[in-house]
Amino acid sequence: MYRAILALLALALPATATAQDERALDWAGQRVDLAQGGANATIETIDGVEALVLTRGLAMLEGVEFSEGVIEFDLAFDEAFGFGGPVWHVAEDGRQEYFYIRQHKSGQPDAGQYTPMRNGLTSWQIFTDRDALAPLGFTYEGWNHFKMVVVGDRADIYFNGSRMPALHIPDLASDSGAGRLGFRASGPQARIAFANLSIRELGPHDVIVGTPSGEREAPGGAITRWSVSDPFPEALVQDQPVLPGLPVSLPGAATLEVETSGIADISRVAALGDEADTVIVSTRIRSDRARQVRLKFGYSDRVRLFLNGRLVFEGEAGWRSRDHFFLGTIGFHDTVVLPLQEGENLLQAAVSETFGGWGFAGAIAERDGIIILP
Repeated sequence: MYRAILALLALALPATATAQDERALDWAGQRVDLAQGGANATIETIDGVEALVLTRGLAMLEGVEFSEGVIEFDLAFDEAFGFGGPVWHVAEDGRQEYFYIRQHKSGQPDAGQYTPMRNGLTSWQIFTDRDALAPLGFTYEGWNHFKMVVVGDRADIYFNGSRMPALHIPDLASDSGAGRLGFRASGPQARIAFANLSIRELGPHDVIVGTPSGEREAPGGAITRWSVSDPFPEALVQDQPVLPGLPVSLPGAATLEVETSGIADISRVAALGDEADTVIVSTRIRSDRARQVRLKFGYSDRVRLFLNGRLVFEGEAGWRSRDHFFLGTIGFHDTVVLPLQEGENLLQAAVSETFGGWGFAGAIAERDGIIILP
C-alpha cells in the first residue's frame, strides 16, 4: 500500500517547500521550519490523515521546547536505502539526540539506532551496544507506530505496540537536557512520511521501565582522559614515520573524558571541516623502568599512533574501508606493544575522520610502576 502511495506522491506534490522557495509548512497544528536542513518536504493526506513527507533533510517544529514527556507518531516508508526519525533536545550549539530507523534493515540487529549528535557529527560508530541498537520489525505496507518516553536523562522507545521498550537509552549522551524537536531523513533513498504526532507531558503511568544492558563497560586499564589538539589537515601526518611539527598546540586544546564504554568521542570538543579532519589525541605515560606494555585500542576512521614521536601503528577502519559490510564501529579490538622508556613517554594518536563517529579508545592493563598523565 505505501509503495503505491509513494508512487502517486512522486507524480503530484502540490504542497511542497524546498530550500529554494517557502521555508516553512503547517502540519498537525504545528509550524514546520525547513530552513536548517535544505529539506524537501510535502504535506499530504495519506489514509485520511495529514502527513509530513520528508526527503533527505531536517524539519524542525517551530516554538516547541521539549525536555521530558511522551512523543508519539506514525511513520511509513519504502524498503529503501535510507535513514530517518526524530531529533530532540536540539540545543543552540547543535547538540542533540537522534533515533533513526534503517529503512532497509527490518528485523536486523541494527534496524534502529540511537546516537547523540555534536558539532554536526553523528556518533553511530561509537554507540553500538544494546543500549543504542534495536532489532525493530517494520511494515512496508502501512504505518509503523513510534512512542518514546523521556524522563530526565533516560528514554524508553516502544515500536509497533510493543509492551516493553524496544530500546532503553540509559544516558542521553548529548547532555543538552532540553531543546527543540524535529525530524531528520538522510541517505540516498530516504523518504519518510510522519503522521499523527502527539507531544504530551508525563502522566502518572509514564515511567522508565527499561534497564541498561551493561554490555559495553570500559575494560580494565582503560585510559579515561585524553588531551585533544585543534583540528588540522590529515595531509600533514600522511606517510610520516616521525610525527612532524604541527601548527596546533600540543598536548591539546581540550581535555576529553571518555564515554562509559571507554571510547573518547572527539566530536565533543572538535568540529570536522574540509581542511580540519584530524586531531592529535594524547596522553603521557610515566614508567619506573624501560619495559614493553600492550595497548589495546580502537579508532575511527583512520589513525597513526606515535610513541615518543615515532610511528608504531597505522590503520584504517572507516565505514566500508575493508569490505562492503564493514561498519567501522569502535571497540578495543587492536593491540600494539609499546616500548616504554624509563621516565616519561608521550603517546599520540593522529585520528582522522570522514563521518560516522570520530573516536579513539585505549587501555593499558599492566599498571604496576606506570602512571597515566593526561
